Amino acid sequence: MKSKTFLSLTIVMTCIIGKAKAQDQGHKDTLTYYRTQIDTLDKQIIDLLGKRMGAARAIGIYKMDHQIGVVQSARFEEVLLNAIKRGKDKQLSEEFIRALYNDIHKESVNQQELLQKQRKKDQ
Repeated sequence: MKSKTFLSLTIVMTCIIGKAKAQDQGHKDTLTYYRTQIDTLDKQIIDLLGKRMGAARAIGIYKMDHQIGVVQSARFEEVLLNAIKRGKDKQLSEEFIRALYNDIHKESVNQQELLQKQRKKDQ
């Protein structure tokens, strides 16, 4: 009787442990899947930011050629408000979007100012 009880208990425990391992593996697979998605999206974000800075540099050259100041506050405000609206649609806080776009704008201005310095140096 004891051996049947022990055998039954062993089978039950093996099933429970096997199920727990399978569930744990499922969680790891799910976690790996989403982490892979994040890695891919992060690469795309950096690529897009690089393209955006390329456009900012092209605008910087245009501004230099037409004697337009680097900072265009009204344009930045327009871009920022559009981003905040779009961000809200994607459940992103206004504070996050403001901080992100302030940093992006700061880098865009920096890129354009570097172009101006380079042009002055080359002349």
